[in-house]
Amino acid sequence: MPEHTPTSIVSGDLPAQDFVTADEADDKKWSNWGGNQSFAFSSFAKPTTDDDVAHTVRQAAHNGTGVRVAGSGHSFTPIVQTDHTLMSLESLSGVTGTDSANRRANVRAGTRLCDIGAPLWDAGLSLANQGDIDAQALAGAIATGTKGSGPAYGSLSAMVRTVRLVDGTGQIVEISESDTERLRAAQVSLGMLGVFLDIGIETLPAYKLRERNAVLPFAEVQENWGRFLGDYRHFSFWWMPTAESSAMYDLGTVPQDHCVVKLLGQLPADAEDVHAEPGQRTGRAHLIYPDATTEARFHELEYMVPADRGVEALDVVRNLMLRKHPDQISPVQVRWQRADEGYLSAHYRRDTMSVSVSGQVGTVYEPFLRELDRELQRFDARPHWGKIHFLTRDRVEALYPMYDEFQSIRREFDPKGIFLNPHLRELFG
Repeated sequence: MPEHTPTSIVSGDLPAQDFVTADEADDKKWSNWGGNQSFAFSSFAKPTTDDDVAHTVRQAAHNGTGVRVAGSGHSFTPIVQTDHTLMSLESLSGVTGTDSANRRANVRAGTRLCDIGAPLWDAGLSLANQGDIDAQALAGAIATGTKGSGPAYGSLSAMVRTVRLVDGTGQIVEISESDTERLRAAQVSLGMLGVFLDIGIETLPAYKLRERNAVLPFAEVQENWGRFLGDYRHFSFWWMPTAESSAMYDLGTVPQDHCVVKLLGQLPADAEDVHAEPGQRTGRAHLIYPDATTEARFHELEYMVPADRGVEALDVVRNLMLRKHPDQISPVQVRWQRADEGYLSAHYRRDTMSVSVSGQVGTVYEPFLRELDRELQRFDARPHWGKIHFLTRDRVEALYPMYDEFQSIRREFDPKGIFLNPHLRELFG
C-alpha cells in the first residue's frame, strides 16, 4: 500500500493565519490556525438549535453530500476538509448542567475549553486534566483525543460519560454510560459518528495547582525522571536540541540540551492564590493549565508510545535530531497519560508517554517528520489524531485492536458515509 501523504505537511510559503470565523464564511474558504490547511466548501451552516443541526444533516443525506464540523481550527490534519457543507457549532455553547454530588457536568459541544472552567468552579468542580492550549471546542478536542499530562489522569475523551448527537440519518441519538461499546466508539471518533450536541463529562472536586517550573539540564531531568513522576500531579518538559529552539514556542532563553520543566502539584480549592509570573503561580486549575504556547505558531506531530518504553523512545528522537537532522530545531515535548478504553484512543489499554515535535513554519520539515514516524513505528506509536501523522489504513488496523468494532458502529451511525472526507475515507471508508 502506498504511503498516505496528508496535506497537513505542506510547508513553505503558506503563512500562518487565523481559522475562518462564521462571519467570514461568506467567501466559502476555510483555513486552520496553523496555516497549513485550507479548502473551499459549497455551503456553510451555523445552527442555533438541535433541530437546525438535524435538518442540515438530513438534507445532506438526501442529497448524497458530506458534512464536516469545524471546531476552533487547531488540528494540523485534513480532518475538517469538505467540498460540501461546513458546520460551526459555536452557537451551541455553554455548561448547561452540573451535578456536584456525582461530579458530572453537561456541556454543549461547541463550548471552548476556556469557557468550561469557571462554571465548573462555581459548582465546586474541575476538569481532571487539561492541555497547554484552551482555545479548542470541546467536541473537536474529544474527537481527536486531545489530552494533558499526568500518569494518573486520562485525556479529555476519557472523561466522556454520555453523548447526544445527530447521526448520519439526521436523527438525534443518545449514548448512555451503560451503552459501553457505542460510548467507547464515541469517545474518540474523529467526527465520524455524527454531529455532537451535548457531552456529559465526569469531573473532580474543584482543586488548585501550584507551579514549580524550572529550566534544568537534560541530564538532571533524566536522573530525576521517576521522582518527578511520583512527586507531582503533572510532570512534563520540553527538551531543547539547540540554543535557538526555545524561541519557536516562546519559551524564553533556554540553553542547548536543557529542558523547560513543568512541575504542577495539587492543592485544595481553598488554598491561597499566588499571583506571579507563569511558572511560579498558584491558582484554580483551569487558569494554570494553559501556557504561553497558546500563541506560538507551529505544525505539530505527536505520537504516543508505551510508557514503559518512554526513555528508549526519547533517546531515539534525540539521536535522530542531533545526528541526522541538526537543522530541525523544534523543542521536543514529553508528557504522560493514563490508559483508557476509547476504541480509537492513542491510550487504548496502555499507559503512554507522548513525544511531540513540530515542523517550523516556512521550512521544509517533511523529510525529518517522515523519518521520525518510521523510527517510532518500532514502539507501535499511535498519533494524536489532530496532529501531523503518516498512518495508512493497514497501520491503523494494526495499531487499534478495536478497529473492526469501531467500523461496525460507524456504519450503524452513518450508513451513507456523509461524515467521511477524503482523508478519513482512506483510513476508514
